[in-house]
Amino acid sequence: LIEMLVIAPIVILTIGAFLTVIINMTGEVLASRASNNLSYNVQDTLIRIEQDVKMSNGFLATNNVLGTNQGFNDDATAFTNIGGASGTSLILNAVATGSNPVSANSSYVFLKDKPNACSNAQNNAPFTYNIVYFVKNETLFRRTIMPTNYTDTTNTVCSVPWQQPSCSPTYMDAQSGSIFCRTRDVELAKGVSSSGFLVQYFNSESTNVVNAPANTAPAVADRTAALLSVTTIGVSINAKQSAAGRNVERSATLRASRLESNASGIAAITTDGIPAAPTVSSSTGQPTTVTFSWPKVNTATGYTFEYKVGAGSWNFGFQNQPTQTFTVTTATHQDIVSARVTAINAAGSSAFGTSNATVPLWTGFTLENTWQNYDGTYTSAGYTKTANGLIVLKGMVRAGSGVIATLPAGYRPASQIMFENATNSAGGRLDITAGGAVTMAVGSNAWFSLDGIAFMPSGTTYSPVTFSSGWTNYSAAWQSAGYMIDTAGRVQLAGLIRSGTVTNGTVMFTLPSGYQPDAYTHILNDIDNGAGHYAVDSSGGVVAKGYTNGFSSLQGMFYPAGRVTGTTCTTQWCALSLQNSWVWYGTGFTAPLYTKGTDNVVLLKGLIKGGTATTAVVTTLPAGYCPKERHLLSTIAFGNWSRIDIIPNGNGTCNVVPGTGASTVWLSLDGLRFVAEP
Repeated sequence: LIEMLVIAPIVILTIGAFLTVIINMTGEVLASRASNNLSYNVQDTLIRIEQDVKMSNGFLATNNVLGTNQGFNDDATAFTNIGGASGTSLILNAVATGSNPVSANSSYVFLKDKPNACSNAQNNAPFTYNIVYFVKNETLFRRTIMPTNYTDTTNTVCSVPWQQPSCSPTYMDAQSGSIFCRTRDVELAKGVSSSGFLVQYFNSESTNVVNAPANTAPAVADRTAALLSVTTIGVSINAKQSAAGRNVERSATLRASRLESNASGIAAITTDGIPAAPTVSSSTGQPTTVTFSWPKVNTATGYTFEYKVGAGSWNFGFQNQPTQTFTVTTATHQDIVSARVTAINAAGSSAFGTSNATVPLWTGFTLENTWQNYDGTYTSAGYTKTANGLIVLKGMVRAGSGVIATLPAGYRPASQIMFENATNSAGGRLDITAGGAVTMAVGSNAWFSLDGIAFMPSGTTYSPVTFSSGWTNYSAAWQSAGYMIDTAGRVQLAGLIRSGTVTNGTVMFTLPSGYQPDAYTHILNDIDNGAGHYAVDSSGGVVAKGYTNGFSSLQGMFYPAGRVTGTTCTTQWCALSLQNSWVWYGTGFTAPLYTKGTDNVVLLKGLIKGGTATTAVVTTLPAGYCPKERHLLSTIAFGNWSRIDIIPNGNGTCNVVPGTGASTVWLSLDGLRFVAEP
């Protein structure tokens, strides 16, 4: 027992010594491993720097691109090659490639439209990005910085770069949603203090004279200018770490040169000047739209579009958007729409590109049910809305049945209406429904005229009439009898009535003061699917003329008394110069006159007689008071339907020519209307 007590301390001492040896050996191993890792990391860093420098096209005093959260503090804090928040940093400008740059098939990524399209981009400026080596938290990192539009193949680049933006591991770990960066910064070497990373700049590979301004100039602009001549850098890295209680330190240096010494003029997304003004063109659509468009302007990132209608004020269509088209809808036909467009980029806004367009007077009908335009001699089918809101139709059509065409919303009556028109040298009936269907109700498809059809659209307020002599509205499906004065000063009558006394001179209802004509006026209408007429006398009485009473349409228009006769034919009545023995019928009836409203609608009136022939020219209207195409209108002559054509002469004037059904006993010009076209 005593021997064992003596030996035990010796055994313990032996074991302790053994453990000490083991621990020392383990520490040496750990320190050696740390030293080897540190040596490898430092050397690998220098190899990376050398490769990046060789492939770069310039050294920068501060980064010239900066993606989202790619600044030094994971924000917009720029890197600088000396001083500033980032301390000493190596900032390289490099050309992006479409694939791994060490691949044999790798090619540059070029900027779009600078100056050529991507299909011929070999002479375009290359797309560049930044590589930054910097120290943060005692660690040396490598970051790839890309501009925010680096994947924009629509406006910026011809292809998406292989390189991807990186951010700090700390920042990326803290994000839960989609972020700009696609990868983490490369962690190169730990234990590198802010003074353990040194970069010096030289103007050539052979010199040891440091470019002092590039290394020390306080101003970024001065360092930037100095760095343009730099081709070579010297890099020193000193890294210190602690492993197993031992300090491990490794230092290494490198000189590296750019392969292309003249490439420093390549800049990241080359600085653009103010873009050129856009070249703006226009096209018109149905019924009153103008679409403006312009091709892409080189270097422009957005456009601002403004427009105005007539002499109105300018309105913004949009501001600083990449859109290259805009459509303006106007209230009426023949509005003049002006547009101006500026191209925008970071350098500023261009001068205006301008364009003016006039909404066409007529919108062509889309014909239905095999209807087609008659021929080029007569009007083509179409419609318009005048400045005073009057809907006017035109056209000579043939070869169809039923619905001819459909008017769009805003061009339809409130309820169904009916007109007497011309069809194959006889009277016909044309209906327009509240849904806009323009329909041949009675007539021949050898030809059917839409000329002279005019009405006020849905939304117009009519005053209801007070019937007498048994007359009443036809039904709820048809427009009720009513009257109003439009903004051009014309009395508009509308409605379908029935069942009253038809004896010639019987008053059906009476218009109030201010709505009566200055003389007895004849108005063509449809009565029981045949041509007829009613009259409005100078006291405002709307009188029957002896036809039947199944139904009688009222669609008509005239100027009330008070529009004087003179020589200013746009505000007054002007005398028609009658020809071929046509003369005024006489006192008590309308005199042969013409006028033009503020919306260019020409209106004739007059009861005439005595021409040398029923087809003899009645009068010639002056330039400015004629349509461009031959119009075939309808009127009443000696109690029957009659045709009257308005025929352009080619010099701006036009002849008023009677035709089938005309009578030299009496022929009414009352209510003949059409749109004058300059």
